[in-house]
Amino acid sequence: MTWLIFIIGSVIAGFVQGLTGFAFGLVAMSFWVWVLAPQLAAPLVVFASLWSHMISLSSEKKIYKFNKSLVLPYILAGLIGVPIGTWLLDLIQPEIFKLVLGVFLIIWSPLMLFNPQFSIIKNAGKLADSCIGFIGGVLGGLGGFSGAVPSAWVMLKNLNKDKQRHIMRHFNFAIQLFAITAYLIKGNIQSEHIPYLAILVFSVSIPAIFGAKLFYKISETQFKKIVLGLLFTSGIFMCLSLLV
Repeated sequence: MTWLIFIIGSVIAGFVQGLTGFAFGLVAMSFWVWVLAPQLAAPLVVFASLWSHMISLSSEKKIYKFNKSLVLPYILAGLIGVPIGTWLLDLIQPEIFKLVLGVFLIIWSPLMLFNPQFSIIKNAGKLADSCIGFIGGVLGGLGGFSGAVPSAWVMLKNLNKDKQRHIMRHFNFAIQLFAITAYLIKGNIQSEHIPYLAILVFSVSIPAIFGAKLFYKISETQFKKIVLGLLFTSGIFMCLSLLV
């Protein structure tokens, strides 16, 4: 049963990562928290996010020009937060982490359906973007959840879906590449991870490609509803896992 739940979570999360440019960790952990310890799951989330990002990007015919001014404030601050997150991984109680993140997603996701307008956020500059990137970096190092807070932020800024995805996919790639390096240095990736990593290579690839291709066939509204629905569901699963 452990392997079945692991594979199902990998397939669904890979598709979502390809479609949205983030959320692998949020979706995968909705399944994996039932069968895997956080210390085992965190490196797997980071590796699979990186892999699905590379697979989905390589499958797209459209060539993207990297927008430095849009993405770098998030990335540079996020890289500072990653070591803090990896340090906290061995200290924080997983139950508290799941509860806080789960409750945040449950409350925030439905509110965003009403399309709230906050001029102070819409007009926020690079410093505010950097602060959000830092928080994302901490969460990325802690458990591969680097996209949770930044995705909420870019949506509140009312950026179009192309800009949202551009920010999230490059931010997540940079943060998770740094996080996997930190895990290797700290010795968080061990022999018990190898069978899971091998399965992830196969279970994530095709769903990520399908997700990337579907992105161009959905509207702004559909994209927003998909992202919010996934985040809300992830929050519920995280909170429910505490009852087990």
